[in-house]
Amino acid sequence: MADLIAPGLWWLHGTRGSNVYLVEADDGQLALVDTGFASSASAILEEVAAHGGRLSAILLTHMHRDHSGAADEVRQATGARLCIGRGDCFERDDRAFLHTSVGRSHVGRFLVARVRRQKVADVPVDLCIDGEAELLPGIRAVPVPGHTPGSCCFVVDRLGAAFVGDLVISHGGELTRSMRLANHDDERYLESIRQFGALAPEAGLPGHGVPVMTGFGDALRELAALPRRRTGIRTTAERAVRMSRFGRQLSRKRTRQEP
Repeated sequence: MADLIAPGLWWLHGTRGSNVYLVEADDGQLALVDTGFASSASAILEEVAAHGGRLSAILLTHMHRDHSGAADEVRQATGARLCIGRGDCFERDDRAFLHTSVGRSHVGRFLVARVRRQKVADVPVDLCIDGEAELLPGIRAVPVPGHTPGSCCFVVDRLGAAFVGDLVISHGGELTRSMRLANHDDERYLESIRQFGALAPEAGLPGHGVPVMTGFGDALRELAALPRRRTGIRTTAERAVRMSRFGRQLSRKRTRQEP
């Protein structure tokens, strides 16, 4: 059901959408990082059951449904606390709820959602992250706004690793940035890459693509130093290839560790 990629860190199978990770805090508590689409819930719950059935926290890197779709079902089934950046929440009657949306780079799903104006059930949030904070022993939240207002990375100091959501995408281990179209505030997003790059650890676990277990910090700092490229025939073709690959990854269930 999962690949063990470091001591106390698993990359789940059977999920769709974003990568879904399970990680142990320093005291042995289990946290889930992102949940994929709603259809990922059964695979997640099977994996949680295989680890004893006790999940303490669901840590969402941001609100897009390919990362948060199964959060409500997993929360209800396990009683785990749901944690996400405050910028990706809304409040009503003194309660916080997840402000879910479809990412604009998922063009088909985004347009369908806009046309249908689909009603999504409100998902209660147990902890809105306002700034850098320790959520579980040895697991820190670091806000990285821009892709969405409440985007966060989660750093596990014991492992020298960070779960980075859509701060970057890993294409076969090569890091690329989210497109302008995909970001809520592109300038703020680029600044978040620069700021997080200054403290990024050796390993990075992205929401899409393969984990980068060595050299992640250096690669992120190199990427942060590059300007946005101007649109041209070559860059448009490269982006089309990457978007096609990205779309295929979203649509299929993860079954094994990719080469």
